[in-house]
Amino acid sequence: MSRNWVLVALTTAALVAALPAQAGTWSATRTLERPFAASSVPSPPLAAVNGNGHALLAWNATGTVRYAERVKGGAWQRPGPVPGGSTGAGPVALAIGNNEVAAIAYTTAPTRYTPSKLMVSLRAAGGSFGDAVEPVPGVVAGELRLGVACDGSVTLLWSDANGVWISSHVGTGGTGACDGQPGVGPWSPPRLLSQGRSGTALPDLAVNDAGAALAVWQEGAAGNPSAIGAAVREAGADWAPAQTISAATGRATWNPKPGLDAAGNAGVGFLDGNTMVVVTRPAAGAWGTPVPVSGTQAAYYPAFAVSAQGDMLASWLALDLSNIGSIWSVTAAGGGPWTAPVRLSARSESADWPTAAYAGDGSVALVGWTDNATNTVRASVLAIGGWSRRRLGTGYWGGQVPVAAGGGAAVAVWATTSGGNPNAGLLVARSWQ
Repeated sequence: MSRNWVLVALTTAALVAALPAQAGTWSATRTLERPFAASSVPSPPLAAVNGNGHALLAWNATGTVRYAERVKGGAWQRPGPVPGGSTGAGPVALAIGNNEVAAIAYTTAPTRYTPSKLMVSLRAAGGSFGDAVEPVPGVVAGELRLGVACDGSVTLLWSDANGVWISSHVGTGGTGACDGQPGVGPWSPPRLLSQGRSGTALPDLAVNDAGAALAVWQEGAAGNPSAIGAAVREAGADWAPAQTISAATGRATWNPKPGLDAAGNAGVGFLDGNTMVVVTRPAAGAWGTPVPVSGTQAAYYPAFAVSAQGDMLASWLALDLSNIGSIWSVTAAGGGPWTAPVRLSARSESADWPTAAYAGDGSVALVGWTDNATNTVRASVLAIGGWSRRRLGTGYWGGQVPVAAGGGAAVAVWATTSGGNPNAGLLVARSWQ
């Protein structure tokens, strides 16, 4: 039976009392790759953490797609190259399932004689990443996203000049537990989800253990998107036709972030003008009306995450009266009512670009951002007693801090200066448990 996605005010204390006790600490900083020229600071690694607390990172800083990982309670393993990724040009995508199946996707650099290719490398539990394959020939991809289900199936989402596409790779099916592994068949033929609508799509993807999936994107003219599109695949079913899930307000709608819980209840956070809104859909049901969660604040960048239990976390960048950035957040336990907005950044900070994660078991909620006033990376963890903010290290002004959480563990990754030298940089990570 689907949850009642009621959206009303609730005190922060009531929500925090329902969370499991957490007494985690942040690890020392781990260097992933060095050095690179600070004049061309790369995007930070992407991060994923499964329900076992197994963290996987992937990035392309110097033309080679690389990855690093850490088993919960262990040390970071030595980073290594993804097979076939020595000509990686970006972008990169990754996923790691609760069955320990992992996938990394990337695009290759075009040459005079060879166009760019979309490539994917898969890894079964306990194995190594296999040779990268081209799931769909001739793709010139923009954004990439991946998802892994318990049956071992892998879902790939990408955008190109024609819209947003989806393809999948079947799994072995497993025994009913979460132990399915990648199959040996080909990837499915590509399907156009966005029905050829134009614009800068910014697609994103959520996949749950049962194999249900939610794809979202923005539609309309580049620089002034007018709607948020979504397509849903129920567990064991085919993709349903795409729908517009934003209200016809006449305002620009931006940057959708999807989430799915274990039962298939869906949520999407995005900007409607300068308001952070969340729209939800019960499993096998209909999309509701977008609900504002940022109050009277003007929101400028959305972050959103959903746990397997249906806990929701929305965060956004707001501007204070002096046009200094601040990070705010609201949460809703188990698909229930929202808390009042809580300020996560200090008033002395000039905060920017929040990112958010919620562990599948609801054990860890995490928001990361950069403080441009001091060029500092910060993160806040929600645990007993409320949100706890921590300085993680030096970053780059305006840089993003990808975060991920799962199994009572979390990770934050970013780019920073090398040994205090402003002309050299490195990629780093810190873990929490």
